Amino acid sequence: MSVEERFAFLAEWYDPNAALLRRYQLLFYPKDGSVEMFDVKNQRIFLRRTKYDCLHLEDLFVGNRLNIFSRQLHLIDYGDQHTASKLGSKKQRTLAMIKPDAVAKMGTIIQLINDAGLTITKLLYKMNLNILCAFRTFVILHCNIFNNHFLGLTGNILNAILDAGFQITALQMFSMDRANAEEFYEVYKGVVAEYSMVEELCAGPCIALEICGPEAPKAFREFCGPADPEIARHLRPQTLRAIFGKNKLKNAVHCTDLPEDGILEVNIHSSLI
Repeated sequence: MSVEERFAFLAEWYDPNAALLRRYQLLFYPKDGSVEMFDVKNQRIFLRRTKYDCLHLEDLFVGNRLNIFSRQLHLIDYGDQHTASKLGSKKQRTLAMIKPDAVAKMGTIIQLINDAGLTITKLLYKMNLNILCAFRTFVILHCNIFNNHFLGLTGNILNAILDAGFQITALQMFSMDRANAEEFYEVYKGVVAEYSMVEELCAGPCIALEICGPEAPKAFREFCGPADPEIARHLRPQTLRAIFGKNKLKNAVHCTDLPEDGILEVNIHSSLI
């Protein structure tokens, strides 16, 4: 009788109520896409084996953050030798650097990397400005790793921003925990029906951008288009959400609401990264 294959990881979850890091053994069964979790400290089952369609084998590597049933888990180690030998060799890492003369083509370079089947796990860029850019805005690209829809299109989105005449003065890939996501979207709580976008924001890696350009907060918000991609495709088909958005929750990008909040969001939310 053959033994069903499973992969094991050691995962941590920050419990905001208790202000504690809780540790679990996460088991993934590729045959039916189910997961199981054990509480390491208390030596008991935390989650019985349950099918979870949003998790895929390519998401499982040390260092990744997964959102499973509203809990953001950080995979910190392999749970057994079988998992380490089977999956560890497939996730070797290397460093790539875009040289100054090619920064203007960073979108194309990043897209070529994604198209080659490689996964970018860290991304950092900051321009050294000689003059103060008065018109800045804060932008977050939603790169939900569970469906790879936006993560695989990162380069194309960056190209669209640059082609529209905006300047990217800083860029960083990061993951946001639920507490910070709720703080980030606090102004929308009870105001918009799509407050569940908190789940989307902490479901996988995001890319934060600092955008500089003439009247950047107002102009870039117009370039993003209506919050609902379907409406954007009908009314403003050349906007970011019209081209890259899927629905009101997965609409590709968050940007500063009001022009006067541009500098404020750049300064405040950079502390969350």
